[in-house]
Amino acid sequence: MNAPVAPLLSDYITREQLAQELKVTTRTIDKWGVQRTGPKKIKIGARCYYSRQGVLAWMSSLSEAQQAAA
Repeated sequence: MNAPVAPLLSDYITREQLAQELKVTTRTIDKWGVQRTGPKKIKIGARCYYSRQGVLAWMSSLSEAQQAAA
């Protein structure tokens, strides 16, 4: 019996999903991309995807920077 195969992009979320999760607009996500302050993305065709692990690492780095500034 074959093990179930996870969908190829199961570890990635779209720009829209990221915005929804973070409760910000897609425009904010785009702004972070231009400023290179947001999570790293990959682009496939016209769509951008964000690694769930990459987003968590980015959030952790923000937390560390905020704690260091306090």
